[in-house]
Amino acid sequence: MQLNLRHDPEHCIPVPFVAQTAEERAAWARETATAFAARRELAPAVATRIAAALEDVAAVTTGESRSLVIVGIEGRAIAPLTVFAVDERLSDDDQAAFLWSASALLPPTTEILETEGFGVGISVTLLERHGDRDFGFERWLFLGEETTIAAILGPVAPYALAFVEEAAKAVLSTSTLEGFVPSTDRARVDALDRAVVRFGEDWPA
Repeated sequence: MQLNLRHDPEHCIPVPFVAQTAEERAAWARETATAFAARRELAPAVATRIAAALEDVAAVTTGESRSLVIVGIEGRAIAPLTVFAVDERLSDDDQAAFLWSASALLPPTTEILETEGFGVGISVTLLERHGDRDFGFERWLFLGEETTIAAILGPVAPYALAFVEEAAKAVLSTSTLEGFVPSTDRARVDALDRAVVRFGEDWPA
């Protein structure tokens, strides 16, 4: 299946999956970040941060997913968005495992997102602690008749999540997966939403 991410080039930089050495990835990241920063009239220090993010994402990008680096508030918010498809319907346990994290510090918040190509999906926003640092993440699931689409925005500084999530939603709202048939059973998404909300209600005070 061909996953096509439509994006705004003013805020998003696609990261292609190409077999490269570490030196080649670093050179590509520097050149791409410099060109993006010059077009947006961003400071050289911002270009350096964008290059570091591009290099990190390129190092873990695979042929099974598509990735973008989203740049917000003049480069003060930079976050990766990774989208991938699973060629099956996930079990309830697998859905919960993807949407939830044992590293969460606060109850999750949910949102239902209606898109052109992926149908109706659910997002979960989490504040997570990894090591001694806190990060914001947003995760989406779009349920198909035979396929599941998943996406992760982050890690990003918690305060910065709000400045990159609208660009991520715009990508997900207009992107397509060849052959993907969205589920017509809205009850599946609503059940996931209720389950996450119940978990938040049970969060220890």
